[in-house]
Amino acid sequence: MREARAEDAPGIADWTRETFEWGDYVAGSIAEWIEDRSRHVLVAVDTEDIPKAMAVVRMLSPYEGWLSAARVRPDSQRQGLGSLLNDASVEWIRSRGGRVARLATEDVNTAARSQVEKLGYRKVSTWVYAEIEPGTAPQPFGPEKLKPAGRSDVDPAWIYWSTSELYETGRGLKPEQWTWRRGTVADLEQAARNQQLYTNPAGWVALERIDQELEVTWVATSPNDFPRLVAGIDTLGSEWGVSEISYHVPQTGWSGEALLRAGAEVSEILVYAKAV
Repeated sequence: MREARAEDAPGIADWTRETFEWGDYVAGSIAEWIEDRSRHVLVAVDTEDIPKAMAVVRMLSPYEGWLSAARVRPDSQRQGLGSLLNDASVEWIRSRGGRVARLATEDVNTAARSQVEKLGYRKVSTWVYAEIEPGTAPQPFGPEKLKPAGRSDVDPAWIYWSTSELYETGRGLKPEQWTWRRGTVADLEQAARNQQLYTNPAGWVALERIDQELEVTWVATSPNDFPRLVAGIDTLGSEWGVSEISYHVPQTGWSGEALLRAGAEVSEILVYAKAV
């Protein structure tokens, strides 16, 4: 086992192009990950020093580690390589002062779920991932305009969220580009400074625009008000001319139902954790 090197990228890309029915994101990202010093890319190699398994680990905060992109070459599966890489990744987190390791998998990926549970992880929260085209969400109360929230909104938004069902169900975690870490009031302060925190009478939402996609990264609302907040996000997405709005929100039952009724395609993501 060793650190991945730049020359490993093409070979890894070759055997990670079709991991799932829809393909895989690893092939297009592995070269960048190896060069990114914030990530630790581990590989298990054969007798000729050619990678036959890989995993990526990084720190999301001084005490929270995140594991992702665990892959094993098809001809090397069922040899325990995934477990070895996971153990090494957890040790890397521990060596940097981390206290918890987390990872995520789709609800439908039963094989991955079984493996991580055998490795000692426990499911801590279930999240709805939803994609919707702007202009499709119902507007039962007319356009629910969202306006930028200022610094004065941060404290009431934080208090509301940290005592809400969304906080409890999501275990206080905040999604960030397919990783999850503990949310902090500093996240809201930064969102307000960056003009990414918005509000309407239904609550607050943190938004990030990436090219033609609008990502909903944090929500503070109630069961009755969530559809109104979704309507406001839909209106804003239409005004901005984005092609897609994506959500990561804790699965409370009512959260997933509201997104389904808004016309979104919905799936579930499971977040696992274990102490290190």
